[in-house]
Amino acid sequence: MVLLAPILLGFVLPGALAAALGPLGIPAALPAVLALLVLSPFLGFLNVVVKRREVRAQIMEMNYVSFFGIPVPVARPRWTTVESLIAINVGGALVPISIAILMTIAEALNPRAPELLAMTAVTTVVVAAVTYRSSKIVRGVGIVVPAFIPPVLSLFTALLFTWPLGLQALAPAISYIGAVYGTLIGADVVNLLTRGDEIAAWLVSIGGAGTFDGIFVSGIMSMILSALLI
Repeated sequence: MVLLAPILLGFVLPGALAAALGPLGIPAALPAVLALLVLSPFLGFLNVVVKRREVRAQIMEMNYVSFFGIPVPVARPRWTTVESLIAINVGGALVPISIAILMTIAEALNPRAPELLAMTAVTTVVVAAVTYRSSKIVRGVGIVVPAFIPPVLSLFTALLFTWPLGLQALAPAISYIGAVYGTLIGADVVNLLTRGDEIAAWLVSIGGAGTFDGIFVSGIMSMILSALLI
C-alpha cells in the first residue's frame, strides 16, 4: 500500500477528483482540493483536542513475592482512572470532511439538488449503519473497521441510485461524501457516544493518531473506484 501511494496520489487521484468535482460545476477548486489531499499524509500527525475525559483503564503493577528468599516479580492487573483526550486528526478527518462539505454545498446548488441530496443521505445512512455494525472496540487502541467495507459499500450504493436516473457522472462525488460522512458517523461518532468508555486509550483521535483510519481512506478509495467504473 505504501508503494502504491505515490501512484495513486500522483496519477490516479487527479483524474478521480476531476471526475467528482467537474459534474458538480466546481472545477476551479480542483487545484486547491488536490493540494489538500496530497498534503494530508503530512497533516496526519496533527490532532486538535476537542475534549478531555476520565476513563477506567487496567494497568499492570509489578509486585514481588519471596520464593525461598528469592524475590520473584509477579504482575497484577489493577483498575485505575486515567485522562483520555478526544481529538480530531487534521489530515485524516478535517481535510476529507471539509472536501465532503464543499461537495455537499455544490450538490445543494445543483438544479437536481433534491435528488442528489437524497441519494447522498441514503448512501451515508447505509455506510454508517453497516460500518457501525462491523466496527470493533479494541481497548487501549481505538475503533477498528475492516478497511474495504465503507468504500465498496458507498461505491455500489451510489451507483445503484445514480445509474437508473442517468446521474452516474455524479457517482464519484456521492460515493466520496457517503463514505466520509458514513465512516465518520458509524465508526467514530456513534461508537464514542455509546461505547466510548470501552476504548480507554490516552488519545482517541477521530481520523487517526498519526495514521489514517477509515475516513480518509474510504473517501479516496470510493471516489477512485467509482471514477474508474463510470
